[in-house]
Amino acid sequence: MKLTIYQNGRSVVFTSSTPILLSTLLTKTHNTISLPCGGHGRCHKCKVIARGQLSPLTEIESAFLTDEEVRKNVRFACMTTALGDVEIILPEQPRHQILTTGHMPEFPLIPWAQGYGAAFDIGTTTVAAYLYDLTSGNCLASDAEKNPQSVFGADVISRISYAVSEGTAALAAAIRDGINTLLSRLCHQAQIPIASLSALVFTGNTAMEYFLTGTNPTALAQAPFVQDRWFGEFCSASELGLAASNASVYLTRSISAYVGGDITSGILATEMTAAREPVLLADIGTNGELALSHHGELLCCSTAAGPAFEGAGIFQGMTASHGAISQVCAKDGTLSYHTIGNTTPAGICGSGVIDAVAACLTLGFLDETGAFDETCIPKELRASADGVPAIRFPESDIVLTQKDIRAVQLAKSAICSGIETLLSHAGLHAKDVAHLWIAGGFGTVLNTESAERIGLIPSGFSGRMTAVGNAAGMGAVMQLLSKEMIATAEELAQRARTIELSSDPVFCEAYLANLLFPDCES
Repeated sequence: MKLTIYQNGRSVVFTSSTPILLSTLLTKTHNTISLPCGGHGRCHKCKVIARGQLSPLTEIESAFLTDEEVRKNVRFACMTTALGDVEIILPEQPRHQILTTGHMPEFPLIPWAQGYGAAFDIGTTTVAAYLYDLTSGNCLASDAEKNPQSVFGADVISRISYAVSEGTAALAAAIRDGINTLLSRLCHQAQIPIASLSALVFTGNTAMEYFLTGTNPTALAQAPFVQDRWFGEFCSASELGLAASNASVYLTRSISAYVGGDITSGILATEMTAAREPVLLADIGTNGELALSHHGELLCCSTAAGPAFEGAGIFQGMTASHGAISQVCAKDGTLSYHTIGNTTPAGICGSGVIDAVAACLTLGFLDETGAFDETCIPKELRASADGVPAIRFPESDIVLTQKDIRAVQLAKSAICSGIETLLSHAGLHAKDVAHLWIAGGFGTVLNTESAERIGLIPSGFSGRMTAVGNAAGMGAVMQLLSKEMIATAEELAQRARTIELSSDPVFCEAYLANLLFPDCES
């Protein structure tokens, strides 16, 4: 049977001899589609237009698709099977706002290769890349793209589950294709051939490095959750099937199964271990990774925040791209908001979600348990969606549901409780911490007052919180440009101590308490 896929004005034809689930087809052919739940039918975000010989509408599709969507042949890709010739029209992919900048301290330029090199920060959601002249230490180009592995799930756990059951080949192929695309774009910007690259550095959480190298992640999926590959090693680009086939590759050293080389790189770039006072580093995304430096001791932990802060776990959530509600505040008894591009809202991204929840608390729309108080919500803002009550943003079709609030409560409690647990193990209180550095793109747009208002960070931290940009990417660049920095990073990773939160009584007690919102009286 003939399967034709249309996206962004282009069409590609595939064939199949047997019926195939549309999400499986799109995943195998590396087509860009949102599958935050990994294709398990829970998120209802994999909408496509499909025409031809298809399986009948499922009960879930009938319940969650509007009559207008059904008339327009909208289907959920993970619930629809191609039985014969089919045409699939995918939504256009917006250009995402991905952070590539960050602070990089002074360090000795001691390159371990000659010519040109590139450093990559492979995040769960995005991939950032940097091209450097290894002799001068000058940055020639930088670029970023959405992580193509998102079709296997929005979070690390979903992708690990897929890899354990289906193997790592598809995940490895997806990220390698994405890297090759970025390499091509970087070299085009700098007007140099890819063959002239002699060094590549990759950092990322432990699972991302497993997937890149095609390593079986079973050790990450089952107790005692101790990885069987620590990285901090060299290999060749040709071994990984990368376009820069002449280059040597360095994979940054991880700290533990869920505190990866990206945190090692972030610790390196922030020079946090040199601070005289206690400092915290937090990389908040689908996986919240935290590090605390105090009197020469380096404590780390990882907490599963889930995809809520990336927009993926939210009913009308989206990445930080054109049309996303990114800022919200309480004004004149209602919600006032701003969208990226100052255009009609198409959804809401992570920073907007946190602002919106904080504003709802200020306005009294939510109580401390997270339940809507409809007596305080203006009638024009009341709505229902996804089978639960919701609040509608003024003059829009975008809503925040009760399930969204619950997702935020779970995520913010995980982060805040992780911070409190590290402090407890160090014998510190929140007031003792001099700085809380937030790494990554999320930190640059996070409203610190909103973060404190909803309990994402402990009380009193907002005035000491600073965004440090893509610290992981800067640390990767440092390891690209200096073999001394590689040695320093490996030493940091080896001496860091990881606190296992799942069995920690301090974390368990804090997590239950932090599910509630702080005092929400304005």
